[in-house]
Amino acid sequence: MNIQRHMVLMAFIASLFSVQHTAMAEESDWTLKTDIQAIYGSYSGSLSRKSLTGGGLILNADYLDLGGFSLGANYAQLAFRNVTNDIKQQSYYGSLHYNAYLDAIPGPLTLRLDGHGINNNDASGNTDNVRVIAPQISFLNYDKSFYADLGYAYSTYQNNLKVHQFTPTLGFGFNALADWIRIRGYFIDPSNALRAQNKNSTTAVEAKWTHWFDPGSWHKLDNMQIAGLVGERIYAVDNDAAAVYNLTDIQRGSVSVALQWKLTEQLSLMLVGGNERYLNNTVSDAYSNRYGYLNLSTQW
Repeated sequence: MNIQRHMVLMAFIASLFSVQHTAMAEESDWTLKTDIQAIYGSYSGSLSRKSLTGGGLILNADYLDLGGFSLGANYAQLAFRNVTNDIKQQSYYGSLHYNAYLDAIPGPLTLRLDGHGINNNDASGNTDNVRVIAPQISFLNYDKSFYADLGYAYSTYQNNLKVHQFTPTLGFGFNALADWIRIRGYFIDPSNALRAQNKNSTTAVEAKWTHWFDPGSWHKLDNMQIAGLVGERIYAVDNDAAAVYNLTDIQRGSVSVALQWKLTEQLSLMLVGGNERYLNNTVSDAYSNRYGYLNLSTQW
């Protein structure tokens, strides 16, 4: 079954669950959500890379306001220009979080632990058999106008490489909380510079602006987001996207625009378009990845 047919089938199944379980969800202490994802990227200016296609499914479950878990799986295929053997990759994701309510602070303190596993048919082994563990502690005040977190990720790769990543984050809500700005730093230290484009460390800053529209608008557009990344990062772990950048090249910036529609009370659709810039120092290959991303979210 090809990826397009697989994604359509998953969307249909998720829609059926939405209809059948709405009444149950209203009476349950659990809130369940499924996210169906699809991505297509086209590489411009690359000496070897041609395109990236992928899709996945994530299940999220929350118990009241106390905590919950997430489980996900993703499949991706990287096509090359002059090589017939594409890289086919399977990745798996799991996450646990717990909300602690303390009298001394005006909002919950969230403890989170993520895990990632990646396997593929990369003949070099440099991007295969990747394992990641990523704890995070975060705070969001009760009126949802201030957010802060500190994340850490420890990634292990084959062929003598381990990666440490720290991600401090600040977020602010304003304009009666119709707007939100979040800034996150990426401080990444590979253990082996020879496996990281001769980089002992990389630093990048990511900024996101989100605007929420008035409910009940005729276009059903719930929010839009503009994001940008400056600086350099390699082997990054993105906790928001539940993604691991196990590319062996340096990411040198990105920009993206996202639109999300609330189609029904239970169903929402997000479309993202973006451009990422990369550099392979070894062969002086500077290129871009222009991509489109779709997410269909169903709450039970």
